[in-house]
Formats: sequence, C-alpha cells, structure tokens
Amino acid sequence: MSGKGGVGKTTLAVFLSTYYARKANNVILADLDVEEPNAGIFLQKTEIHSIDAVVYRPRWKEDLCIFCGKCQEYCKFNAIAALPNYVIVFQELCHSCYACSELCPTKALPMYPAKIGTIGTYHIKDNFVFIEGRLDIGQEIASTLVKQTRDFVVQKAQEAQKALEAHATMIVFDAPPGTACASREAMAKADVVILVTEPTPFGLHDMAMAYKLVKASGKPCAIVINKDTPGYDGIEEFAKSENIPILARIPYSADFAQAYSKGELLNSDDIYHGINIEKSLQAIEAWVSKNTSGGLK
Repeated sequence: MSGKGGVGKTTLAVFLSTYYARKANNVILADLDVEEPNAGIFLQKTEIHSIDAVVYRPRWKEDLCIFCGKCQEYCKFNAIAALPNYVIVFQELCHSCYACSELCPTKALPMYPAKIGTIGTYHIKDNFVFIEGRLDIGQEIASTLVKQTRDFVVQKAQEAQKALEAHATMIVFDAPPGTACASREAMAKADVVILVTEPTPFGLHDMAMAYKLVKASGKPCAIVINKDTPGYDGIEEFAKSENIPILARIPYSADFAQAYSKGELLNSDDIYHGINIEKSLQAIEAWVSKNTSGGLK
C-alpha cells in the first residue's frame, strides 16, 4: 500500500512476486489499482481468460410506483431523485446496496445487472499467475471492482491449493494509492501490509494517513523506503515513534527510473548503483514469514 501514487508500490509488488516465484512458491500477483492497473506492463504474460465484473443496480418501473418518495429517503448516496411524477436513478452514484429495491413498498425498483469492468487472468509461469481488475471508462466507484477482484483472487488461490494439495499460495495485492474505500477493500483480506513511501514530507504525510488505516485493522505493518536519498529523516522518526520496522531502503537511481519509463524493471539479481534488490526482498521475506507463522492463511 501507499498513501500517494508514484512511490514504487507496483515496482515492489512485481519484484516481490517474481522473487517468491523463483523460489518455487505458488504465487498470484493481483493488481487492485483498477482505475489504472499497470503491473502487467512489467510482466511477460499470456492471457488465460477474462470475465466481466457485474453489479446490480435499480431500474424504475413507473407502472408500479406510487410516488411515496421512500426510495430517495433510503438512499444514502444521493443516487435517486424522487420527483412528484417521476423517479430518476443516477446509475453512476449507485453503490448496489439494495436498500431502495428491498424497501420499496410496491417493488418499483427491481435490480438489473450492469457491467463495471473486467477481471483478467494471465499466465506468467507454471507457478506464477497474474490477475488484474480493470474498471470501465465512465464508472465512478472503484471499490466494488477492487472487492470483486480481491475475492476472485482468494477463491482461485484456495481452489489451486485444494486441487494440488500444495502449500498455501502467496498472494501479493498491489493496492490502489490513497486511504479511501478502494484501499480498504484491497487490504481487508491481507495478512500483513507493507507501506511503500518516499523520503519527502509529502511522502510522510500520506504514508501516515495510510498507516492510520492499517493500524485500525490491527494487521502487522512494515515500511519500505523507495527512491531513498539523504537529507530527510522524517520517515525514520515516524517509524521510531510508531514502532514500525523499516525493512528495506531502495536508493534513487536514474537508471532505474529510465528503465521503468520504458516498461522495464532492472533484474533483481543485479546491483545498480548500490541497489541490492535481492537483499531487500530477503528482508521482506523474513518479516512476512515471521508475521504469518511461516505461511499465509
């Protein structure tokens, strides 16, 4: 997770997934940044299948309506306007909570399916699968697709484990930036959370907001500092005050930035300008193992 975008969250997610896969673990990398999924850019992948993500939203039936206005009263998201002789449903604002439909005394707002995006599954290696949610253009609510993609990933991992009678699949969720509903949904079924940040006041501010969300969940949390440069100690001071371990520091590198801009990542076996990715990933692996009793639920 990260409080802000552009700090290296996706970079770390791809590196970590590849690292676990090379160690013969069953791995699923899930890109839950459904408004702008880009983890797949850095992977050599083959699509297995794609399914539509669907929600249910109300449609007004004039012949059944008695114009009581209760639907507007029940809707907490301002998705319904009840006029004297007409009811307007703002589909983009609907959260599919079913309140208007279930509580309408004449059943004048039945629910109908509506496509909001897709969930794509891709093959990377025999033990490495990539899954991404992709929100359709014009859709306003990302958290619903984040939840659907997350649950789809967990289900696939459980099915694979049962079929192969293998050890638990390592799932790496690449969460959307920020601290809104989509980020909370991405974190909801994680065992541990890694906060990725940059050593700037802005990075600290937004990471602190994300940490409040994680802290409220009670999940083990650690920090990775990306694009690390000397001169700012705010991240270290915050980590010390909250007793959060800093697992790794990945120094800033122009070579790294240039490779990233081309949709490439530096080989994790190599060292560029002091960037020892392998050492950082080993530290993360040790912390994850310690905080999940050696394996994920």
